[in-house]
Amino acid sequence: MEKLPHAYIVSSASENARTGKAFYLAEKMLCQADGERPCGVCRDCRKVRARVHPDLAVIERITDDKGKQKKEILVDQVRAMGADAYVIPNEAAAKVYIIKDADTMNEQAQNAALKILEEPPRGVHFILCVSNPERLLVTVRSRCVLVSCAGEEDAEDESSAALADEFVSLERKGDIPGLTAWCFEHETLDAASLGAFLLALKRRYVGLLVSAEDKMRIMDIIQLIDRCARYQTVNTGVKHILGLLAVRSAAETRKTID
Repeated sequence: MEKLPHAYIVSSASENARTGKAFYLAEKMLCQADGERPCGVCRDCRKVRARVHPDLAVIERITDDKGKQKKEILVDQVRAMGADAYVIPNEAAAKVYIIKDADTMNEQAQNAALKILEEPPRGVHFILCVSNPERLLVTVRSRCVLVSCAGEEDAEDESSAALADEFVSLERKGDIPGLTAWCFEHETLDAASLGAFLLALKRRYVGLLVSAEDKMRIMDIIQLIDRCARYQTVNTGVKHILGLLAVRSAAETRKTID
């Protein structure tokens, strides 16, 4: 029988792709069929697909009383997961924890996760879903197997694609007030959504290089997007990153107008 790693990082710009891969892995881990796993028909597989398996837990950002989702996964959530991991499974021979948007964990939460990843209980598996694995601590990444959803992912998230299209439209029109207002309007984006947006935005500018006459300006904006992505890996705030994107993009637009 195939021995599965105790921890995976599932990376994709598409939330649907990484979530789908995570639940596939969970099904494989919890399936108790004698042959190839997941079998897709046993009780455990059916319960995973229905999202009702008692030995599968999903950790995600908390939503407050007003329906607003927090920007980070909190350290208390990770500690609670670590404590629960030592409780024996209810039905299957294993337990699985899927951490959605794991790259939104701050350093304190990641260090709490590291403790359980270093010495996991027997038969317990962790799946960290991320849009940008570089936002995880090196020590966390080193204890996980990285799974990329190449060929499945993009399929960009509709929201990321729409945001990128809006930004490019404003920038290409030279609408500096609109561009600045857009960035301020979206400064409440969470870290995962920002990462997906930056990736979608870069793709659009790379695509423009083929036919655009202002190639140097587009290259400058691509470098700016890369710079913003690097800032995100060191937990720079969304507001600061979008502010930088607005100011520098507007500056490039002014050069063209002048």
